[in-house]
Amino acid sequence: METNQNDAVAEALQLLVSDSLASRLWQRDASLWPEPSFGGDPADKTLGWLDLPMRLSMLGKQFTYLNSQLVSDGFTDVVVLGMGGSSMTPLTLSSLFGESNIRLHAIDTVNPVTIANLTGQFNLSKTLFFVSSKSGTTVESLSLEAHFRSAMANDPNTEMDRRRFVALTDPGTPLADRARAGEFGTWVSTPEDVGGRFSALSAFGMMPAAATGINIRQLAESATRMATMCGYDSDGNPGLRLGAFLASNALAGRNKVTLLTGQSYSTFGMWVDQLLAESTGKNGKGLIPVTGEPNLKIHQYRNDRQFVVFNPDGESTVDSFANELSKAGHSVLLLETSSSDKHDIAGEFFRWQFATAAASSLMDIYPFDQPDVESAKIKSRELLSNPTSNINDFPVSDALSTVLGNESPNYVAITAFLPETPELTTAFSNLRKAISEKTGMATTFGYGPRYLHSTGQLYKGGPQNAIVLGFISGEYDDLVVPGESYTFGQLTEAQAEGDFMVMAGVGQTVLPVRLSGDLVEEIMTVTDKIIRTERP
Repeated sequence: METNQNDAVAEALQLLVSDSLASRLWQRDASLWPEPSFGGDPADKTLGWLDLPMRLSMLGKQFTYLNSQLVSDGFTDVVVLGMGGSSMTPLTLSSLFGESNIRLHAIDTVNPVTIANLTGQFNLSKTLFFVSSKSGTTVESLSLEAHFRSAMANDPNTEMDRRRFVALTDPGTPLADRARAGEFGTWVSTPEDVGGRFSALSAFGMMPAAATGINIRQLAESATRMATMCGYDSDGNPGLRLGAFLASNALAGRNKVTLLTGQSYSTFGMWVDQLLAESTGKNGKGLIPVTGEPNLKIHQYRNDRQFVVFNPDGESTVDSFANELSKAGHSVLLLETSSSDKHDIAGEFFRWQFATAAASSLMDIYPFDQPDVESAKIKSRELLSNPTSNINDFPVSDALSTVLGNESPNYVAITAFLPETPELTTAFSNLRKAISEKTGMATTFGYGPRYLHSTGQLYKGGPQNAIVLGFISGEYDDLVVPGESYTFGQLTEAQAEGDFMVMAGVGQTVLPVRLSGDLVEEIMTVTDKIIRTERP
């Protein structure tokens, strides 16, 4: 880092220490942040996440025999039906720990092609479903639940059994009421004073983990160690150090938080996406998480970046690249890790949560609400009553001209309401690299509707300088949502259209592009056009 960057980070850290932020945060001092948005929960009703590390051992004891019981009962798969905070932790843990005697899946899409494909892969008689929703009203979770209940009822080889469905939700929600009425095998109450993106160490993240045999006791030890280190008002506090780095760089114009990880921790980036974007992306401000991005040549990065390196496996290519960035004058923070034990991810969950709270205080942002997420939901519900598409598509050539012709220090947000596959994700990764190499702009990427519960808040409430390149499908199968008058395809279309309309309404440049046919080939064609196009 340049000296002035180092000095700014050091000054921010000392400010946090001298202001006793750690002590005040543990004391639930709401004056650390501005008031929440209208209708948002006050800080004293959102800070329960601070206690989760200490409660995790008890939660682990509660779930001690869960995996062995499921194996004994013949289960082979556990599927989480959830969005945002209900799915990001299971997705991260599934990717990090891999397969065990019970496989862990998280479905956070309503794309009809994906749902149909996944349904055919599961032996429904040996699959346990967690219906996860803090509010108990999440449309995606409930639609997926209805689909799999219907699939189970129509499967001649499977007996419909409510015990194959578990409800994870707060007390007093409609989902909890249904569980009390006997529609589920069991209901596990989740803490009311913990927001979704801060719920990794609650039952939302830990019960699916325990179901697949992940050692909750070791996760608890990691989380407790980190929470203890974050309890002191000192410059050795790892949460304060990360928070000071994030905020001081953002306040200096380097608000693109570029996360560099080894391959095994790549999915952790999606968890970071939600935490940073949904917590800080409001009132025109925000930390813009850039994760899963292919490495560029050092000179191709603009000075609007900060880099956080998380590399517990010690991959030499990651450390070498970070070194080059630092030598070139970029602001780089290497997160210290005590070991390569994968259970230490629990401590990272807490470190980043603590850091987000600290950075938000320095940036004068209230981090525990998400006022703009609901706006897209409302618009989507309106559009479901009229399923005829009103999306004004842009020809690919026009969309590319807008992207390549922009000279301002914007970023490009790529969204894809398309069926997720490894091949398509790779194609989008190449597209991101082509855009950045040609323009220097940072890119973000997310599948819809996943991003609606993650970076969607940032896109609507954060800095109004993004170009949104929104890919939608021209071919939706008519997969009915049981009990509703619309299909999964119509729900997907309404969510895309609703979000595009809201983003455009707040000033973002939104460029919807409709694809049909071979999606991977079409994205490759778009990428090739960017590579071959001379900038104006």
